[in-house]
Amino acid sequence: MGGLFNPKHGPVVPIGPFFVANLDTALTNTDLVIGQAGQTLQNMPSAGTVLGLSVVASAAPSAGTAIFSVHSAGTEIVSGPTATIDSVTNTLESSGLASSARQHTFSKGARLGVSATTTTTLSATTVDYNVILWVRFDPDGLANA
Repeated sequence: MGGLFNPKHGPVVPIGPFFVANLDTALTNTDLVIGQAGQTLQNMPSAGTVLGLSVVASAAPSAGTAIFSVHSAGTEIVSGPTATIDSVTNTLESSGLASSARQHTFSKGARLGVSATTTTTLSATTVDYNVILWVRFDPDGLANA
């Protein structure tokens, strides 16, 4: 995704990784960490759009599901891209894209992050997850931000 280039808006930019070790069961919209302990949000230097996210797990769960979502300042983006790791398909990687490149916009200074929701059956909880958030910055938004 990082190689995609638009002559006006430039490249698709990876933000992250957001990560969590030993994800627990029965979580709802639990924020992942980026950088250092306690830091869950990344400030955006200009306006832009959220294009998607991709997740990689250190192992496939033996049971249950973990769903990763994009959020802005702790609130999940409505109908935003999600990525799912589950035991049914034995997935180690997953990605989710916005249905339109301009669907989920953000302003300069927006604080974006990634959260996880898990089923009560998630096992093993010793799996580590790394998530990359993919955005494209909008130079026209700089003048208005």
